[in-house]
This record gives sequence, C-alpha cells and structure tokens, in this order.
Amino acid sequence: MNMFRSLDQLLRHPDESQALNPVALLAGAILCYVLYAVAAGFFQGGSAIALAVLKVPLIILGSLVLCVPSLYVFTALSGAEYTPRSFASALAGFCGVAGLLLLALMPVIWLFSVSTISLSFVVWLHVMVWIVTLFFASRFLAGTAPRARGAIGVWLVLLFFVSLQMTTYVRPVLWRAENEPLFAAEKQSFFGHLADVTRWEATPTPAGAAAPEPPR
Repeated sequence: MNMFRSLDQLLRHPDESQALNPVALLAGAILCYVLYAVAAGFFQGGSAIALAVLKVPLIILGSLVLCVPSLYVFTALSGAEYTPRSFASALAGFCGVAGLLLLALMPVIWLFSVSTISLSFVVWLHVMVWIVTLFFASRFLAGTAPRARGAIGVWLVLLFFVSLQMTTYVRPVLWRAENEPLFAAEKQSFFGHLADVTRWEATPTPAGAAAPEPPR
C-alpha cells in the first residue's frame, strides 16, 4: 500500500520527505500508533486494549493539533521558510518518524505490559519511550528547517507537556475499573495524575472480590 511505501521511503531517505504524500505518511503514522496502543493495552487486557487503541492515537494527534499553531509561529520567527506544502510535509514526516519509532519499540512495551502488575512502572516506561520518540523525531523536523533548530527544541518541550496533560484529560488509558466512565469528569493536572499513578498498583484480587480502583 502507498502508506507503507511512504513510511519505508521516509525511513530510508528522510531528506526526501517533501516528495512523499503527506496524507499517506499521516495514515501510516496513525496505523503505527494503533499498533503501539494494542501492545500497551495488554497491561490490563480484554476491553482495555480497545480503550488504548481509542485513546493513544487521540492523545498523540490531539497534542499535535493543539501545538501546530505554535510550531508554525516559532519556526517563522526563527527564519524558517516553510510553504504550506513543505510545512504539511514536515509535520507529516514528524508524525511518520514518531510512528516508526513507536512501532520499533512496540515489542518491548508488549513484554512489560504482559509481565508486570506495576502501573507506575509501565507509565514511566511509556513516558521514557515518548521522550526517546520525540527526541529522534525532532531531529527529522529540525532537518527541514535548520535555521529554526532552537525554536523546534522549545516547541518540543511544549509538545511533551501538552501530551502529558492530554493523557490526563482523556484518562483512564491503561486501566479502567468496572463501570468506570470512559472519560474522567474531574479536572486534574498531569503532576497530580502522575503522583496518583505512582501510588497505585494493579495488584491481583481474589475471585469475586472488587477490583482495585485506578487513579482518577
């Protein structure tokens, strides 16, 4: 399919990304996010896989959509000369590289998802994977606008914090108790959410007993 060829070309020749179809790159990136989400969903298993498939792409794409205006302004003020086409290609390429990195790390995520009961450990593992992903994807983005490397670095920090808050906003993601709403109603900062996660363990429960309540 065209999206797989586009991702393969992006991996082999990242400097030629502007010649690729941005729509195909974005579609391929979303597929990679979905596959990563499947592996992440195995932490709880069952319906939680579908929950992760819904929310992981939503977190990534929602964060990017919120941060696209700031990327354009930051790079423009730093002297980048994007055209609408080249900006779309750069953004799609960034998404594609991020997707490929998440896909490459998916087996590791699957292993820890199925073999640990520590939600805190798994969450921090995802955070580290996301940091690594953003680092390498930002190198691609900086290559499309060498004069704006500093601005892209600042934007990357913004994107990271926005993605943490987006994750908090659409929680629960990795663990959902029985009859718990699909989306939490309470407002919370990502600092508070991470603190709650750190204190909570997905400990096994005896048959017939109530499952432990996840952090809200």
